[in-house]
Amino acid sequence: MTETVVIMAAGRGTRMGELTADRPKHLLPVLGRPFLDHTLDRLRTAGFRETIIVTGHKNHAFAPYEQMPGIRLVEQQQLHHRYGTAAAVETVKSLVGDRVFAVIAGDNLYGANDLRKMTIDSDSIWVGGYKTAAWQGFGILKLTEDGLLDRIVEKPTTFVGDLVNASIYLFTPKIFEAIESIGLSPRGEYELTDAVNVVAGSEPVNVFELEDRWLDLTKPEDIAKIERALQTK
Repeated sequence: MTETVVIMAAGRGTRMGELTADRPKHLLPVLGRPFLDHTLDRLRTAGFRETIIVTGHKNHAFAPYEQMPGIRLVEQQQLHHRYGTAAAVETVKSLVGDRVFAVIAGDNLYGANDLRKMTIDSDSIWVGGYKTAAWQGFGILKLTEDGLLDRIVEKPTTFVGDLVNASIYLFTPKIFEAIESIGLSPRGEYELTDAVNVVAGSEPVNVFELEDRWLDLTKPEDIAKIERALQTK
């Protein structure tokens, strides 16, 4: 059973405007508690016993979590001059060693049932997707005829599929080799999706579809949406 999960929580959350001027968006209040608390509740329910939180913007605000059992904080490092989501995962390389581990985005709300799917033992990588007609503006999981990952297409302008990349992964150490091989993306960052595509080009990458509701905390109006979802769970 995979018991380690990495939460990517280093982003600045610029689309939140003034709300993130003095705190990370992952700690914005949702139903009177930091958003991160709701994620941690669901991770515990899913069976994870070790949580590594990769911090960045206003990282000092996460300090209280380091006193909680099973939680470890690590500040995202500038490794090999890399920035972006790939750097967040690269930061934990020495902590996870040769273990299989899960990775989720710290600004996404996942259901406990879907998180539990990432506790399996596996010798291959898994990627989770959320099927929606509102696919515009998201990365899309393009599948092979066998249902494996062909590649992740970042924010296509024409339809290539409706399975959105939900930024939930089960990784083997193979991902670190792939991260070392990627270059800068068009927006000037080292993207985790590019590393996943490298792996998909050389070995099978499995895909599963989220069954529970998936919500993205990106803009101020998303807070109310997530509150409603939590109240009707």
